[in-house]
Amino acid sequence: MNTWFEDLIEQAQTGAGTEWISKAELLEFNEYLATRGFGVSRMEVAQAAGGTVKRNFGYGILPAPIGDDPEHWLNHFDPQRSAAYVRETVQFAKEDGALFDYKVWAEQP
Repeated sequence: MNTWFEDLIEQAQTGAGTEWISKAELLEFNEYLATRGFGVSRMEVAQAAGGTVKRNFGYGILPAPIGDDPEHWLNHFDPQRSAAYVRETVQFAKEDGALFDYKVWAEQP
């Protein structure tokens, strides 16, 4: 799997982001990114097969905050904090009953 994750890291540093990955793949990749010193700078969601909850910006990660969140930028500059933010965002979607696939962009601070 490390070979695939290394390929995903390469993809995540391009304008196109990664290929679409499942929630389970994202969560594992997220931890791998953190161990390699990367933070997620952007994350998009798309309704996965069987999903019934429509996507919205609250289920993803944007480079700029939605609303007034002065701490938002700090999530991108600390790989461990970024990983926690991704887990929280995925948990938020799960609590809403959402089933998504994910595309991420990552960078080393």
